[in-house]
Amino acid sequence: ALAEEQKLALVMRMEQELTLETLIKAKGFEDAIVAIGDGGVNVVVGTAEMSAEEATQILAIITDETDFEATDVKIIPYN
Repeated sequence: ALAEEQKLALVMRMEQELTLETLIKAKGFEDAIVAIGDGGVNVVVGTAEMSAEEATQILAIITDETDFEATDVKIIPYN
């Protein structure tokens, strides 16, 4: 039973990561990878440079769609 609960939690986390990635891409980013951990969310975004406005948009998506606070989110631009 515990294994089933852990599997369900993992599947739910993966679905949430996919949803967040889709929402971030919808804001115009060509690529996004979201990893949700127990302590926070890491977001890797396909852009060389990121404006404060773009970072705020990503933070808004994460905080609106999850129970995490902005301080729990790490945004990493890459190109």
